[in-house]
Amino acid sequence: MTDLRALVVDSSRRHSLGGVAVAVVGTGEQTAIECLGLADRAGGRPVAADTVFRIASVSKTLTAIGLMQLRDEGLFNLDDAVNGYLKRFQIKAPRGAPEVTFRHLLTHTAGIGELPKVSDVVRREAWGAGGPMAPAADLAELYGGTLRSDVAAGSKWAYANHGFAVLGQLVEDLAGDSFPDHMRERVLQPLGMAHTDYLRTERVADELAVGYHWILNRFRPVKDYDLILLGPGSVLSSLRDMISYAAWLLDGGDRNGDVLAPRTLSEMMSPQFSVDPRITTAMGLAFFLDYLGRHRVCGHDGNMPGFASALLVAPDDGVGVVVLSNTSTFIGAHLLPASVLRSVLGVPDPASMLPRSDVPARPHTWSELTGYYAPRPGFLTNFRVWQVLCGEVEVFIRGRRLLIRALSPLGQLRHGTELHPTDAADPFLFAVCIEGLVVPVAFGADDAGRADSLCIGAPATATLYRRPVWRSSRRRFLAVAAAGLAGAAMKHARRTSGMPPVSEPISARS
Repeated sequence: MTDLRALVVDSSRRHSLGGVAVAVVGTGEQTAIECLGLADRAGGRPVAADTVFRIASVSKTLTAIGLMQLRDEGLFNLDDAVNGYLKRFQIKAPRGAPEVTFRHLLTHTAGIGELPKVSDVVRREAWGAGGPMAPAADLAELYGGTLRSDVAAGSKWAYANHGFAVLGQLVEDLAGDSFPDHMRERVLQPLGMAHTDYLRTERVADELAVGYHWILNRFRPVKDYDLILLGPGSVLSSLRDMISYAAWLLDGGDRNGDVLAPRTLSEMMSPQFSVDPRITTAMGLAFFLDYLGRHRVCGHDGNMPGFASALLVAPDDGVGVVVLSNTSTFIGAHLLPASVLRSVLGVPDPASMLPRSDVPARPHTWSELTGYYAPRPGFLTNFRVWQVLCGEVEVFIRGRRLLIRALSPLGQLRHGTELHPTDAADPFLFAVCIEGLVVPVAFGADDAGRADSLCIGAPATATLYRRPVWRSSRRRFLAVAAAGLAGAAMKHARRTSGMPPVSEPISARS
């Protein structure tokens, strides 16, 4: 394995990580730990194995484990409708749509959007944010007694924090105890995670790191806050505790068998949903699944203001990586554990293998793929697609290359990045490399063999469909921008020539 410290230092520099704690966990092997940077820059406190970080969406895996314990006790089945078990509010599906099930919620296919409703975009608590020491949100009050699905359950994949907030409520309703109390007793304590909690209690408060943004070449502290949606991402934990969690995952649940049956953990790490069967990335029950070379890996990332985290394990190889940082980063916490794990397993960086010399380019097929692609209707379930892709992508040809672009905050994607073919037998399979992250792309075809859809693998996990040029958001944006520039130019010309504005009659100036 490449020197762990060298990998951590390199990632910290490239992604401007102010503080980071990394562990390589192996069954029967001594755990390797690297801690760099500061947990609190003002106080000069360094990052250590006991420093507490916000692990953000890695929390979802713990929530799912607490829920699956109750399934194993016979309290529900995965394909049961959850409305039969929710005591204080209900999920309302669109007319004619199937009811939302436990499996839908665990795989982000429940049709629930980024927010409960469009008007919640300006409602801080709907995003799950509260002040320091804020109590957990009352979901019945937050949803007004009803949480409405944006689209029919099972019709599309859409990452849903509120779906996991509902799962936390289901744990509480099924167990008859408060969610954080139940999780401490049934999950955290048996796993030896004594410095982990859902709220800022004495278990975590003293060692909590300060979160930072890297802005204008400086680390700037994030205003202190707590998360009030407990199920999806409020867990605070240390590297030492997360090492215990990763080791338990690698043991297949055999250690501390009272937490979860090994067969159930295996079920959670088995494919439950994929945007396309030709893409290796898939969704288990709360866990994201993929391959590093031929090695199966499972895990989850977490991102929130001031913090980023990742947990990635290769269960068949008995090795895993935990990364915790107190700096906001878009993909830094995603790339580092994969880089470390590839080094341990001896797997080359997939970015270094593009373009593939063993796969032909097939430029004669490119014209079938070019055009605009956008998601199916559902504003709230398309929220993240709009954040990253401005609602659509364009596939086009330039300089004898097939490219994909979007009006994205990612400069490489905004300017256009190459679609590299990855399968000698299937001309519709590609991959793109964006800031070192390799993402699979698969085109779907209609009965005539013409591309009519585009599936993007993790972390986007989205299916987009061909749309006419006249419906293109990019074309509309450019047209509006051009009209605005033309109007400004005309106005400037009139001012410099002494002519009156169009809206003002000449007689009015005489």
